[in-house]
Amino acid sequence: MLCFVFSMCKTPQKTVGTDSALSSGIQNYKTYDWVKSIDQIPNDKVFIGPNGVLVFNNESTRSKIKDAIRYELDAKGYKMSSDNPDFYVNFTVLEQPTDLTTFNGYQTVNGGLDTVRTQENVQKTPVDAGTVLIDFIDAKTSKQVWQGYASGILKPEMVNDQSKVRAAISSIFEKYNYRAATAGK
Repeated sequence: MLCFVFSMCKTPQKTVGTDSALSSGIQNYKTYDWVKSIDQIPNDKVFIGPNGVLVFNNESTRSKIKDAIRYELDAKGYKMSSDNPDFYVNFTVLEQPTDLTTFNGYQTVNGGLDTVRTQENVQKTPVDAGTVLIDFIDAKTSKQVWQGYASGILKPEMVNDQSKVRAAISSIFEKYNYRAATAGK
C-alpha cells in the first residue's frame, strides 16, 4: 500500500508530492544503483523545441538529473553499489502537461490491522511540462517503494545550468524523510 503526501511549495505553481510503500523496509536501505535503462532516452517522452533540439530528454539533461539525484542520495548517506544494491533508482521527465494518478492517504480497517485504499483516496493531479518523477524500486521484490515528483520544476532555459537542475531535484528530496541505515541497525 502506498500513501501520498501533498504540499504546495513557496512557488505557487510548483506541486511536490511523494508516495511511499507502507511496509517497504526503506528505512533499512543502505545502497542503490540505477535501473539498467537509465541512460536510454525514452522515445515516447521526447519533445522537440522550436529550435529543433530535444528539450528535456537528451543525454546532457539526463546526465545533470542523474548527478543531482546522486548528490541528494549521497547527502542522505546512501552508497552507490552495482553489487547487490538495496534499491534501484529511475526517473522520468514529462515533456507535456498531464494528470498523474495520486493518492491522498489510506484507510485503516479490521481493527487497525489492515490499511487499504478506497476510491476516495485516489485523485488526479494536474502537472506541467518539465515535471520530474523519481522512483525507487526494491532490488529484491522489483516493487516500487517510493516515488517523488515535482510539477513543472524544469524549464527549457534551466537545463543547461547544473545548479538550477540540482535545486529542482532538491525540492523533491525535501519530502524524502529517510536516511541510509547505519551499520548497527
